[in-house]
Amino acid sequence: MQTVILGLLALVQVALASNNYHITMEPQSKHCFFEPMTIGQKLGLSFQVFGSSNLDIDFWVTNPDELIVQSAFRTSTGSFVVDAAKDGTHSYCISNMGHAGNFEKSVSFSVNGPDEQYKSAEKKAAGQKGQEDVKGSLETEVRELANTIQQVNDEQQYIRTRLLRHHATAESTNSRVVYWTIFEGIMIGGVIGYQIYYITQFFTKTSRRMV
Repeated sequence: MQTVILGLLALVQVALASNNYHITMEPQSKHCFFEPMTIGQKLGLSFQVFGSSNLDIDFWVTNPDELIVQSAFRTSTGSFVVDAAKDGTHSYCISNMGHAGNFEKSVSFSVNGPDEQYKSAEKKAAGQKGQEDVKGSLETEVRELANTIQQVNDEQQYIRTRLLRHHATAESTNSRVVYWTIFEGIMIGGVIGYQIYYITQFFTKTSRRMV
């Protein structure tokens, strides 16, 4: 029994490992990824866009019949959980096309698919056939817990990415304010110098005329 529990706890530790990816989207480009799934399996997806003045992209998930089951258009962030209604290869696509696709963008996304959810369970199954009944019920509960923890982990990853993006935006804004302040100082100094020169020349010419 203790061996079973330790094995299932290892499943949670593996599920905590974030499957994060990063791609660069060229202008007017599209990338698709494929995930084989069986009925009842879940696919968790989340994404965050950064690195451009226009952060909108299109994101959608299709079933084996190539019908869209989840989608988000003209957005910079999103999170999905897809339940497989039939066996077959599902796909999820990221598109940087259309009016908003004139800029290069970076996309960070995480995937929690069937392989990530059950890869540890397969390794722990060998040698424990005599405890299948107990293990089956515990596995179900631990897998649900692992999936929930993975969703929380994905959300934390999204928050970290968004924080970095906002920090970069704030630093860029601060730099622009500093440069603009310096430019204003130079302009004001130039105007003051010109006014002093003009007034000096005016009184000099006036004095000469009076003499």
